[in-house]
Amino acid sequence: MKIANQLLLTFVINACWQIALVVLFVSFSGRLLRLSSARVQHALWVSGLLLCFAVPLLTAVVPSLQWPPWEAAPSQGVIRELVDRQHLDQTVAGLNPLAPEMSSKLTLNRTLGFSVLSLFLLVVVYQTLKLIKAWTLTRRIKNSAFKADRNANVDVILDRCRHSMPARLDRSVEVLFSESVPVPLTLGLFRPKIILPASLLEQVSDELLTSAIGHEFVHVARRDYLLNLIYELLYLPISFHPAAAFMRRRVKQTRELRCDELVASEIVKPEVYARSLVVLAGSAASTNRLSPITTVGIADADILEARIMSLLKKSEPNNRWKRIALIVSVILLVVPCVAAASLAMRFDVAPDLSSVSQDPVKQSKERAEREQTERMRVPFDEREMKARMDSDPQYREEVMRKREVEMEMRAIKQGVLVKLARINMDQAIQIATSQYPGKVLQCSLDAEKWEEPGKLAADGVVFYRVVVANDVPEAGLTHVWVNAVDGSIIKTEKEIPRRMRSSVPPA
Repeated sequence: MKIANQLLLTFVINACWQIALVVLFVSFSGRLLRLSSARVQHALWVSGLLLCFAVPLLTAVVPSLQWPPWEAAPSQGVIRELVDRQHLDQTVAGLNPLAPEMSSKLTLNRTLGFSVLSLFLLVVVYQTLKLIKAWTLTRRIKNSAFKADRNANVDVILDRCRHSMPARLDRSVEVLFSESVPVPLTLGLFRPKIILPASLLEQVSDELLTSAIGHEFVHVARRDYLLNLIYELLYLPISFHPAAAFMRRRVKQTRELRCDELVASEIVKPEVYARSLVVLAGSAASTNRLSPITTVGIADADILEARIMSLLKKSEPNNRWKRIALIVSVILLVVPCVAAASLAMRFDVAPDLSSVSQDPVKQSKERAEREQTERMRVPFDEREMKARMDSDPQYREEVMRKREVEMEMRAIKQGVLVKLARINMDQAIQIATSQYPGKVLQCSLDAEKWEEPGKLAADGVVFYRVVVANDVPEAGLTHVWVNAVDGSIIKTEKEIPRRMRSSVPPA
């Protein structure tokens, strides 16, 4: 659950600026390619929509692959290796599992973190319900459609449209009519159907009927219904961002421009198609669009003027300019990806500290009990040595001098260990927890067989000692010795809890 919250939080917060960056560069590329064909423009905006989804997802998931859930990494983050001399004593003694997180990971207040996640999930659920509602309405339209009586005029137009694109169109496409649709549309994943308004049966204009059927045939040939559904699913997790909605709208608009381009070049003349487009799109002006999410049709894009202008005014740039603009656009698409990978941060929710007592009297009592427990744990000879140090200054100076020598020797040994180790502490923890999942309580760097302080023997071994608490408390602790040179596991030992040992009957 913690890893899921971390991934979602990282995805949402990084997506806020990464999507805006992608849309900014794609919009600039769109300006460069405004004189290119609709096919190129549509490919650009589709690529932008894919990047809006993929960039935040990859920057959230890829860094987390270093701490996968199946390796049971420490819940408080990867413990950093301390090589500074002032921390050497802490390293030998073992690191606290509540050590600070990596500098690239930001911890948010629990209220703020869960508020962000709640709003994100609410938006996703809302958009999912809209998608389900649109799908239900699409099924209703499909069920209400009917086959018209055989019409020679319609059959001729259908054959003409089929023969215009023989290599890209399945001849089993079914054409139906419906009283509930104001404009032509296409639906169906594997068996696409073209549904025309029933009013077109009364049309005597071959141009209007040819334009309507031809446009939907192009949608079928391009598999726009399936692609549109994929784009809608990609849009769901980023639907909270206004720039993503703009990107999605541009995908729909350029898709219609591309279909217009194909119809005008392969089925009917541009001038004829432009006139028919005005009539067909205008018939939906006073009627609510039925299902703009899970259908594709001639009136999907609210850019009628731009579509008419693109049909009537063709100004193709020279090939050199097209190549330069295309190369620059590709480079501009790479820029936000590189920036997102280098500037992305990882986010997490602060641990719950509500279990900590806030009553000063209770805290004082608990502290006194802990101190009493610690005093009981101190061996008798150590208490006796402490009493002698308090009463004998000379003995105290001698003990302090010995401790300073021990600290210096420990620092020298630790410096040698750090130089000899080929893997760092993070890697040792991952190796240990990959074999023995659980929570890491302690990790220390040490060695066996010293010739003298600061010099390891020829057969000496440098290792990390990792103490792992098993997920099941009754299983106790696992001590894992990991070779600091090649990462192999030297040995393991199980430490059974004292209460479990006492419950085992003697042999």
